[in-house]
Parts: sequence; structure tokens; C-alpha cells
Amino acid sequence: MASRTATAAVAAVAAWQLTPATACTIVAVGAEASASGYPIMSHTDDSGMDTTDVRWIRVPRQKWPKGSMRPLYNWADGYPRVVSNAFGPEYAPVKEQKLSEQIGSIPQVPETYAYWDMDYGVQNEMGLSIGESTCTARTAGWPATPDKPYGFNRAGIEDLSKIGLERCATARCAVQTMGDIAVEVGFYSADSGDPSAPDHADSAEGLAVADTKELWIFNVMTGRNNASAIWAAKRVPANHVAAVGNSFTIREMNLNDSENFLYSPGVWELAEEMGWWRREEHGGVFDFFGAYGYTPPVEGPDQAKAKLMRDILSVYSGRRMWRIFSLLSPTEGAKLDGNKGNLPITVNPYPGSVPAPKGSVTARDVMNVLRDHYEGTPYDLTAGMAAGPFGTPNRGPGAPKGTLGLWERAISMHRSSWAYVLEPRPNGRSVSWLGYDSPHGSAFLPFFAAGGSAPETFHSHEGYMAKFSTKVAYWAFSLINQYSDLNFKLINADVRNHSKKIEDEGEQKIVECNAEADKAGSQVAASHALMTCCNKFAEEKVAEWWELAWSLVSKYRSYTITSSEAADGAKSQMYPDWWIKSVEVGYTTWAQQGPFHGMLVEARPTNYAAAAPEVARWGALAAVALMTGVCSFQIGKRRGRQSSRDAEQSFYVVAP
Repeated sequence: MASRTATAAVAAVAAWQLTPATACTIVAVGAEASASGYPIMSHTDDSGMDTTDVRWIRVPRQKWPKGSMRPLYNWADGYPRVVSNAFGPEYAPVKEQKLSEQIGSIPQVPETYAYWDMDYGVQNEMGLSIGESTCTARTAGWPATPDKPYGFNRAGIEDLSKIGLERCATARCAVQTMGDIAVEVGFYSADSGDPSAPDHADSAEGLAVADTKELWIFNVMTGRNNASAIWAAKRVPANHVAAVGNSFTIREMNLNDSENFLYSPGVWELAEEMGWWRREEHGGVFDFFGAYGYTPPVEGPDQAKAKLMRDILSVYSGRRMWRIFSLLSPTEGAKLDGNKGNLPITVNPYPGSVPAPKGSVTARDVMNVLRDHYEGTPYDLTAGMAAGPFGTPNRGPGAPKGTLGLWERAISMHRSSWAYVLEPRPNGRSVSWLGYDSPHGSAFLPFFAAGGSAPETFHSHEGYMAKFSTKVAYWAFSLINQYSDLNFKLINADVRNHSKKIEDEGEQKIVECNAEADKAGSQVAASHALMTCCNKFAEEKVAEWWELAWSLVSKYRSYTITSSEAADGAKSQMYPDWWIKSVEVGYTTWAQQGPFHGMLVEARPTNYAAAAPEVARWGALAAVALMTGVCSFQIGKRRGRQSSRDAEQSFYVVAP
């Protein structure tokens, strides 16, 4: 079994570069590091090339009759993510929709909190806030659906995060509740792939969970025999900032410190049984990521490729951690090596969190981190030939089959469906800042956790990713992000200026909305005032974003910048000197026999010398510097796209 699993794992590693991912990023800030004195939570939903249900849904507070059961689902890609009567009217069936099939249920509690919901639970009326990031693990598990006879589990991270928000007011309650349910009914990852080639790069999950006081990191994976669950949670020091980029970040655990660590019963047992952790080698100190995180094996017919993929997985996670720490805690970030990476076997690995100066981080700072492409660093995606003359950081996944080569993986991705920054607050005044599409070309709009439903355009059935509609707020932001790639450097600068204006106004609007709620005569009236105030603002700003889209279409057209109808009201969009004079571009090396169509050289350093005769033949006078970097790949398969094969009921898949 181990040999077959190892071979399958290597095959899966080789395929990573070809497959889009759900590879989300979490940035979280402790209460003392936060300028507000309360934690800050954030999440980017980088859902790959798959479609995503972009509705911003309000699940209402509900009371349940004795004996009620809470359904569990295998939450779907695309629209609709689920159709159910259990989560209020915005998830109820419309037109010809049929109710989604349950894969299990658990006893319901007498009353559940209201919360904002997307693929994962976001923030509830008590301020409890959650961010998500898919992680690697040595085990894999599948949902107990009719088409998966090898699936023994009934709770994915979608349901777990929602249940935490439904039942808890504190982060400690949420991690304990989610962990207990995962152990009881079994945890599955939506990205575990096929048992014949399990995707250990996506088979687990990480959450960051914050209330108005505490911030916790929660790591969960499938347990023994592809069933149940193993989990751990760690409280982040209040003066720290934390980063999660598709790997576990809980390392050494003090199992006797229940104030700062929570975990599943016998959390170390499977690791010891499998030889992944040896008590005598570690002095009895249990390292959760070291034991359970996945390291691709350097085995198989192409060990060079396998080693490359291992190195890439390391920086895919680690580079974002380094960048987040560098931006939000520069002194601590300067102590870290951006090339170090983050694998279970990494010597002196990155910490899961680092201290930051007291009161130094704002929600706006976190928004700007979510917009980052490593600008000004050696990994800058807005620079170099791949960024083109107009500095686009966006990279599609397409390449001829078998071509080795990868792009750097930034924090802000063109394939993001949304991002949010969450500010827990007491007394029903918590705020969710929602930004649709890629954060670098979006404006974050505030919604109060204690308010009611968002405007219709945020949860409309009129459009979705496969159907454009001006009645759907998402499309205003997606349209601008797509159009910006015509000249990213120029257009995105305009967009960011407008984002700043709207977010400045949003901060002021929060103050105004709170003042209106303070005048209300009851909690119900205060909540209604908050909803009315922020919804009006959101509607105005979405309309403004549509106007921005149409203005950009007229301003940036046909490689011109048009500012007026005057004779000199349009000017050319100029190419930068470095690009237009590049030998590879061919502008300055044009000859009577036709244009130069690029260096016909394999993109490997060992072939630089082979390029010299071709360059000389065209009279080039520049030295050619081809940059090779550890570039991003896209982990995993969103929702386990591979076709499934039947397996024995005793089937047990672990990584070597």
C-alpha cells in the first residue's frame, strides 16, 4: 500500500502545475496588535478556474423545535452552492431548483445565531469571525455520498465553519464545537481527489477564528482509516499577527496547556502509530504540522521533477507567510528568509505568528496586504517580461502539456471570487468588509454583523459566474478587473484611487451608522438602522462602480488615453523603454526580411549560450537576462474534480 501510495503521490505532484486550485490566504491580527483594540480577521477566496456561487447570503437567527436535526451537505461548486430550507429564505429553492441531498445530520440546538455566509461561514451577529485556507495532510477523506463508496465522512469545512457561527459567541467555543463534530461524524476535504491518487496537497483545512478578544488557529484533517478527524487549535498571542497560506501552522504543542491549546483525543496517536512522529526523538513535545503535514516524496522515475515540486510546495505556502509578516511587522519580517519555505521538514521553520507593535495594524492595512503582488521584492509579479509592458501581475494557468515552468503565487490573485476583512466588535457593532473579485481591483464595502440582509444585488438569482448581469454586484467588480488587464499599470492605478475613496467613505459611514443606531429605542430598531444605513451605502457604491467601469471603457480604448473631446484630448499609451528595446520583443530589431519573433531558445539557464548566435544574427546589442524564479503553481483540485473509482470499504489512504 505504501509503495502504491507513494507512486500516486508523485504523479499527483507532477500534475499540480496543470490544475487550478482553491488556495486561499488568511491574514489575522491579535487584539493588542490591532489599532482598534479588537482582533482583525481576513480571507481571500481564490477559487481557481471553477465557478463559485458569489451570493453574499444572510442566514437569520432561528429557533428550533425540540428534536430538530441540522442537515449536513456536500456543498457544491458554482451556483447554487446549496438549496435548502434550513438556512433561511436566501437558500430556499427558486423557480425549478430542487432541494440539495443531505449526506448526514446532527441534533440541532434550540437557537442559532444569524451570520453572513458564502462558501464558508464568515461572521455572526456576536462578532465571531472566520477565515479559511486549504492545507496539506498525510491523510485524506471523502464525503459519504452515493457515488463514493469509500467516503465515510459527513462534515466538510463549509458546514463546520457555519455550525461554529450558528452555535458560538467565542472563538474557543467555535474551535471546540467544530472539532468535536468533526471527530463524531468524520471530516472530509472537498479537494481530496481520487483514492487511486489522493491529493494530499489539499486534503485538510485551516481556519483562523476570532471573537472580540481572542484569536485562534484551527487545523483539521481526516483521521485513522479515512474516517473521523484529528484536529488541533492554538490561541494566537494578542500582540501577534498570524498568516496561513495552505499549510498547517500549529507546530510544537504543550498538551498540558489548555488555556492556549485544544485538540482531539489522542491527537498524537496516529502519528506515532505510522512513524510520522517519534516521541523519543522529540522529547515528548508534539509537533502537529511536523507530524501531519504533507511533504511530497522525492521518488519515482523523475526525481528531479519531484524535488522541484517539493521545493515549489514549500514556497507556495511560505512565501506568503514571509510577505504578510514583512508588511505587518517589518522588524520581525526582516528576520525571515523569503526563500526558506514552509514544509513539515523545514529546519527552523517560519513561526505561525509574529509579534507586531502595539496598535500598529488597521483593517485598511490588512486590505492592502490582500492586494499585494510582492511589489518591490525579488518576487515582484508586476515587473519583468511576463508582466508585459503594462505590468500585469495576473497569470493564467495555461501552458502546453508537459511544459515545466511555474508562476510566482501572489497574495492577490486574478482568480479570486471575493475577499473579506472582518472586525469583531461588542454590542452588535461588528463589521464585515466585503470585496468582490480580485482584491487588487476591488473596493471593500462594510456590512454590520447585526444587520439584516444585504441589498438584492448581493444575493440576486439574476446572474452568476456563467451569466453576466448588471443586477448582480459581483459583475461590476469582475468587469473592471478583467478590463484592467488591457493596461494594468495605468488602469489599476485609477481603480485603486477609487477604492481608497470608497473605503475612506466607508470608514466614515460606519461612524454615521453607529450614531444612527445609538438613537434607536431598542436592539431590534438599532439593528434595522444599521442594515438600512450600510445597505444604502453599498447600493450607492455599487452604482458608482458601474459608472467607473463605463468611464474606464471610454478613457482607455484603442491604446489611447482619452480625457476630453478636444483635438489633443487623446494621447497614446506608451510602451516602457525597457520593453520596447528588448531583443525578445523585436521592435528595435525589425529588418526588411520581417520582424523578429522572439528567442527560439528553451527557457533554461543552460541554454543561454545557445541563444548567442541567434541574438548576434539580429544585431542585438543588449545582454539577455532570463529570470528563473520559484514560481507559483496552483495546488489541488477544487472540490476533487478527478473522476472517482470504486474502492474496498476498508480502503485506507495515507501519505508515505
